[in-house]
Amino acid sequence: MRGDGTDGAAARWFARFTTRIREALPAKLQRVLPITFIGYAFINGSAFLLDMGFLAIVGQYMPHVPYGVTFSIGYGLASVYAFFLNRWLNFREHGDLGKQSSKYTFVIVSNYVIWILGFGTFLGVLGVPLMVARVIAACIEGLYIYIMLRLWVFPRRRPEVDADPAVADLPAPAVQVQPSPTEHA
Repeated sequence: MRGDGTDGAAARWFARFTTRIREALPAKLQRVLPITFIGYAFINGSAFLLDMGFLAIVGQYMPHVPYGVTFSIGYGLASVYAFFLNRWLNFREHGDLGKQSSKYTFVIVSNYVIWILGFGTFLGVLGVPLMVARVIAACIEGLYIYIMLRLWVFPRRRPEVDADPAVADLPAPAVQVQPSPTEHA
């Protein structure tokens, strides 16, 4: 978890980078947009490019591979890539990998069924053009995955220090315990 002292240089750099991006935003956006969402957008945007690159390569050099197989492999590769980068750089989690990856697998499969197949098909039935439907579904699925990552896959057990990642690496201040009135009696 953030600030437990086990984050590497790359994770600290990424936290500073996303903090600077957020600081460049208007004040209203800074108040409502978590740093982890900015990091998620960068990581998952690059995962989307990885997916599209895979599709382009397979489409160019192996055109006989069925679309469904190609789409599924590309989506799977991009999902694994995004999971590990979000875990390492963005959410900076060091918890149980097995538990987190099981939850993430559920999120990715449910996302695929609900938003990509289900909602995308629904938009097609409504007559929304294919590419427009895919972009709309992608926006909704992006929010769905981020919310599931933040609240369920990598939940916070303490308040996040979003304002200054450098502070997250400092030890917590010592708490002085006051004796209770019954201890003096």
